[in-house]
Amino acid sequence: MHSLIQVFNRFAENEAKTSSPLYYFWSKEIIRDKEMLQFIEKIPASQPKPNLFFASVQYVLSKTEDPLKKYVASFTHPPLPIEDSYKVLKKFVKRYYSEIEHCFHTKYVQTNEVRRGTYLHPIFSKIANQAQKPLVLIEIGTSAGLLLNVDQFYYEIKQGNETIFYGNSASEVCLKSENLGKRLENCSDYQVSERYGIDLNIIRLDYEEDYLWMESLIWPEQIERRQLFKNAAIVNNAISKILLEGDLFHLLPSVIHNTPEESQLVIFHTHVANQFSDELKENYQQLLLELSQKQSIYHVYNNMYDMNLHVDYINDGQVEQKRLLQKPDGHGAYFYW
Repeated sequence: MHSLIQVFNRFAENEAKTSSPLYYFWSKEIIRDKEMLQFIEKIPASQPKPNLFFASVQYVLSKTEDPLKKYVASFTHPPLPIEDSYKVLKKFVKRYYSEIEHCFHTKYVQTNEVRRGTYLHPIFSKIANQAQKPLVLIEIGTSAGLLLNVDQFYYEIKQGNETIFYGNSASEVCLKSENLGKRLENCSDYQVSERYGIDLNIIRLDYEEDYLWMESLIWPEQIERRQLFKNAAIVNNAISKILLEGDLFHLLPSVIHNTPEESQLVIFHTHVANQFSDELKENYQQLLLELSQKQSIYHVYNNMYDMNLHVDYINDGQVEQKRLLQKPDGHGAYFYW
């Protein structure tokens, strides 16, 4: 239980403190509540417990007319004072104990943060310009596949005293971020010939329950993020892509085998590899080396060994680092070009 207390304290101080006053307050109360901690310990070790617990609460709450809704900004504006909310949360958990516990064992933390596209889009643009070929995008841990649509979004990026724009100006999705690094220029459009997403659990946003779960993963105060998700889901349903559920070691080779050589392969994943074991990371890297014998691969990733964003070029079993971006914000609020 001591380790769970540490997990919630880190979550409160490092994640929720500046983004969700409600989750920060609840986390601080939970670490003093033995009964609640014992309940949360039922969450599988493979899942980040604070995120799954709070998402499960929002998911079940969305299906009820419980008094707790009055304290959660996802459901009401303005919410009642936070200071009175924890005792209401406790009553809610006791009332819907089995429904929340069911989520622990049937749901996964699979955020699909579209604002990461603010730095992925210029990376893909540079790759396409270098390769002079249309891109085949393959996302590992794709969830609902929202980031496979990065070329279909519009971007408003602040850098220094100016604001630059790139992407599809007609898009319903406008993503804002700040570039704190070197000046970004010449972010041209590019062609995507095919889009593939691979995940152990594919989210289908045209299914009401899947959509509701993804929405429940968004923190209560993040109203703009919730609207972005809604708009991105509309774009997502309109763009053709292939989402494959299963083991990447079985699926990735077959996808690449069927990829035309006149396209440039780009395999990417963000905030996914931290869930890989050391053995899985090693095997995955070896698989990419082997697959590069057939066709060159750009590998765009973070959370393998550090929080920085890496762009590697893999060809004929050899790896060349093309670009390294200092740790970008997990929700895409800023990045360092």
